[in-house]
Amino acid sequence: MSSDRSRSQSPDQEGLGCRTLAVSAGVLITFGVLATASGLALALSDTPAIVQQVGFALYGAGAPISGLFAAIAGELPLAPFTDLIVWLVLAVVATRISERGSVSLSRVLGVIVAFAGVLGIVVSFLIERA
Repeated sequence: MSSDRSRSQSPDQEGLGCRTLAVSAGVLITFGVLATASGLALALSDTPAIVQQVGFALYGAGAPISGLFAAIAGELPLAPFTDLIVWLVLAVVATRISERGSVSLSRVLGVIVAFAGVLGIVVSFLIERA
């Protein structure tokens, strides 16, 4: 009887769901990799300035730490491990929000991706000014 009581946890002590965390990490890391790769391809190609601006925005959205380094340094560095840590921390936050509240995981992930897009646009303007 006491073993059943020790197995049941209160809602405040529950851990993260592995499946939910795996889905959110997979979605965010996939977005980060695809946005970074396509952004670098566009930014480093011989195309008009507007296409390169879109490339910088995608680069800043997919690799937020690398994008901030690029805005400071004026080059296009790549810091994949720090960017990966950012996406993993955001996946844990998204999982925690979706499991505790009444907000669905897809909505939380959509807000994170939209915020990353806005950050990418800001970073692209900062890169152009550097």
